[in-house]
Amino acid sequence: MSSKRVFAMLAAMATMTAAVAQSPKPEDQIRYRKAAYTMVGLAFGNLAGMAQGKRPYSRDDAVRYADLLVQVAAVPKDFFGEGSDKGETRAKPEIWTHRADFDAKMNRMLEAVAKLPAAARAGDVEALKAPVKDAADACGACHDEYRVKR
Repeated sequence: MSSKRVFAMLAAMATMTAAVAQSPKPEDQIRYRKAAYTMVGLAFGNLAGMAQGKRPYSRDDAVRYADLLVQVAAVPKDFFGEGSDKGETRAKPEIWTHRADFDAKMNRMLEAVAKLPAAARAGDVEALKAPVKDAADACGACHDEYRVKR
């Protein structure tokens, strides 16, 4: 094996080791997920309230909440690591046994959420209704299978 190849393998292993060493502990992953989902609930709840006529529509608020939602909705995906299925969490064990399906549903939700800022910027509550429903359906698909009900 050439020295260049050995060096490349060692560099790759060092990078992987550093990444693993920086992974949060399972209890921290749960805390980060909960914090992110709290913010998701805040942002999405306000958007859904506007879309459903339960809250006065404000273009500025809709844009702010849609932008926030895009940012925070992506956070939990990185914090369903090994061991984070134990402890104070509503995550069902099926997340880890059906990971490909869970990831696909999570990606579907992120795609739906990504459409909300443009809809919010349209300045019309009607433009918000369908994308909010799509995002709610995508979120619900994951909740139905992978979240313990209260």
